[in-house]
Amino acid sequence: MILEKITCPGLPPIKAVTINVSAEEAVRSAQLDLVITGPGIPVSEEQPVQLFARKSLMLTGYVRDIDTGYDAEARDLGVSLVSRTIDYVECSADHPTGEFLNKDIVTIARELDAFGIGIESDMRFPSEPRHKVMTGESPWSSIERRLRGRGALIHDTEKGRIKIANKPGGRHAGGLVRGKNILPGARARFSSEGRYSEIKVRGQATDGVDKQQLRPEAVARDRDVMRHRPLILYHEGETTVDRMKQRAVWAAKRMAGKGVTASVPVTGWRDARGKIWQPNWLVPVYDDLLGINGDMIIKAIRFMQNDSQGTVAVLELADPRALGGENPRGKTGKAYAAPGAIEADYADE
Repeated sequence: MILEKITCPGLPPIKAVTINVSAEEAVRSAQLDLVITGPGIPVSEEQPVQLFARKSLMLTGYVRDIDTGYDAEARDLGVSLVSRTIDYVECSADHPTGEFLNKDIVTIARELDAFGIGIESDMRFPSEPRHKVMTGESPWSSIERRLRGRGALIHDTEKGRIKIANKPGGRHAGGLVRGKNILPGARARFSSEGRYSEIKVRGQATDGVDKQQLRPEAVARDRDVMRHRPLILYHEGETTVDRMKQRAVWAAKRMAGKGVTASVPVTGWRDARGKIWQPNWLVPVYDDLLGINGDMIIKAIRFMQNDSQGTVAVLELADPRALGGENPRGKTGKAYAAPGAIEADYADE
C-alpha cells in the first residue's frame, strides 16, 4: 500500500483526510482529522492554507470549520477547508454599475473579481452587447448564468482560482482497468432520464424587427430518442444564429452524456504517470462487468486516506458529452455505443 504524504503547512500533522473536487462546482473542500496535543486549539478560522499530497498542490484556501472535543481517553480535532473561490461563490457582486456593455464573459468575470481570486480561461468568447448583474447575486451566479448559453463550465483549480472551460482539460495515462486498479464496489448507470428527441432554444435579439430577431429558434435532435419528447429552453443573453445553435447542441450533448454514469473506486490518487486525478479530464475505462470500454470524463473526485481504507479515490464518471466532450464511441455495452454527433438546425419559430 502506497500512502500519500499529506501536509498542510501551519496545521498540526494530519491523521486522515477527505478531499472533494468537482468539474461542476466552483469550490473544492477538504475534511482533516488532525493530531492535537497540549492546551488550546492550534488552528484558527479563516486561516490561509495550502494542502499538499507529496509535492502536488491539492487545495488553496482557508480554514472554514473547527470541531474539537475530548473524552476520558483522547482528544480530537477536525478541520474543514474550502477553496479561495468561496468568496466568488458566496459573496454578492459589488460593481459600481452592475452593467457591462460590449464585453466578453471572461472580461466580465475578471471585472467582477473584487477578491483577487483570478480567472483562468483558454477560450475566446464573443462580446455580450449587455450583461446585467442581478441585485444580490454572486459573481459566480452571474457568470454561470451566462455561460449556460455559451456551452462552458466554471470550476476551481488547486491554486484557488476560477477556471472557465468548454472541453476536457486533458487525458489521463493508463486508464481504469478491472482487476488492476478498480476496486470492488464499482457501479454504472445507464438511463434515458433527461433525454429528449429534440431541444428547441428560443430567444430574442435587442436589435431588428424581422423574424430572425424576434422569433428565432434553434433545434438539436437526439436520434437515439425514438419517441417524440420535446424540450424548449430560453436562451440566456443576446441571440444570434450561431449562439442559439451552440446552446442547443451544448444542452443536447450534456443531457445525452448524463445518461451514462459510473462511480469507480480506485487504488491511489494518481494515474499511470503519477499525475493526480483531475476533474474534467478524460480517462479510458475498461470494465467488462460494467459494460464500459471507452473514454469517460471525470465529473468529480473524492480523495480519501485513512488507517482503515488506505489511499483511495472514488471517481464519479460520465459520458464525455456530459461536460462538453465528444461521443466516446464505446465498444462494449449497447447503451454506451451512441452513434453520431449532435447538430442543431436553425429556423424561425
